[in-house]
Amino acid sequence: MSAAARRFAKHLLARGLVRTGWWDVALGRWARDDATVILTYHRVLEKWEPALDCSQPGMVVTVPTFEHHLEFLRRDFAIVPLGALLDGETVRRPAGRPRCVITFDDGWRDNYELAFPILRRLGIPATVFLTTDFIGSDRAFWHTELIHVLLFGELSQFLGGARALAAYPRAVRDGVRRCAGLGRACSAADVDALVETVKATCEETRIRDLLDTLTRAAGLSRSLVPGRRYFLDWDQVREMAAGGFEIGSHGCSHRIMTRLSSQEAYRELVQSKAEIETRVGQRVMHFAFPNEDASPALVGLAARAGYRTACVGAGAAADRGRLRQLRRVGMHEGVAVDGAAFDDALLSLCLLRAPKSRPA
Repeated sequence: MSAAARRFAKHLLARGLVRTGWWDVALGRWARDDATVILTYHRVLEKWEPALDCSQPGMVVTVPTFEHHLEFLRRDFAIVPLGALLDGETVRRPAGRPRCVITFDDGWRDNYELAFPILRRLGIPATVFLTTDFIGSDRAFWHTELIHVLLFGELSQFLGGARALAAYPRAVRDGVRRCAGLGRACSAADVDALVETVKATCEETRIRDLLDTLTRAAGLSRSLVPGRRYFLDWDQVREMAAGGFEIGSHGCSHRIMTRLSSQEAYRELVQSKAEIETRVGQRVMHFAFPNEDASPALVGLAARAGYRTACVGAGAAADRGRLRQLRRVGMHEGVAVDGAAFDDALLSLCLLRAPKSRPA
C-alpha cells in the first residue's frame, strides 16, 4: 500500500471512529476501567519551520497545536498529575471521563518559556523529566549537534573520499552521504532517519567521534550558537515546581541505560534523583528511562533507588513491588495535523491506539 493510500485509510478510520460514536464508547469504557492515557511531549516551538531549532520532527509541537491538544484533552479527559496514579492517591474527576497525564522529557528551556505559561493559565498539571547533567548548562544533545552540522555545514567535498566513515555501519555511511551529498541537508526532517540509525547502531563514544569528524570537516564549532542554552536552569525548574509541576528524573546523561553496566545505571538513577531533590526541595518519585529502553533488571534498580513509577517501553517487567511501570504515547506536530489544519479525529485515533495505564 502506498503512503498516500495509507494516509487516506487512516483518515477514513479516524472519521469513522468519531461519527459512529465509538470514540465516546471508548471514553466511557476507559473511565469505568480507571484507565489513564499518559502523553509524552519534548519541545514546544513557536512555529513550524525547516530547521526546527535542530530538533527531530517527532520531538516538536508548535504552540497553536499544543493549545489545540489541550482544548481537546480538557473536553474529553480529566487531566491529573502523574502522582495521582500512585496507590492511595485519588483525584476527583467528572463522571464518565478517563484520566490523562501530560509529561515532558529532557528539560528543554521552551518547556518553561512556552508550555509552562499556557498550562498554568489553564490550570493543567504536568510532569517534567529532567536530564540533570544538561540543566543549567550550555550543552546540547548529540542529535541536535548532528542536525546542526548537516544543516549548516558544507560537507560535499569531505564525502568524496570519506575514509573517516569507513568504520561506521553501512547504514550510517549511506545516511551521511544522503544528507550531505548536495552540500547540506535542507531540513531537520532530512536528517531524522539518520539520527534514528545512529541511535540504534552506535555507542556513545562512536557517536562523539562521528560528530567530531563531521564538525571539523564542515568547519564549524561544536558550540551550536554561542551563549545559547537549550535546557532549563535550576531557577526555572524551581519556579515550575512551585507552580504545581511535578519534577521527575530522566537520568543524568541521557545515555540509553540498557547499554550501561548495572553500576553505571544505578549511579544515574540515584545521582539524578538526589540532585533534583537537593536543588528543588521536593521528593522525586517518577523516572522515565531515556528512549524508554528498560529491562527487568533496570526496573528493579529504579525501585531500589526509591522511585514509585517508571516510564518504560514495551517489554519491560519484573519488580512487582511498589514501583508502577507506565507506558506512554509520544505527541508531536504530525499526530493530528492534516496539512495546515488540526484534525480532532486523528487525535482521537492516536489516543485510541495509545497504551493505557490501569490499576494493578
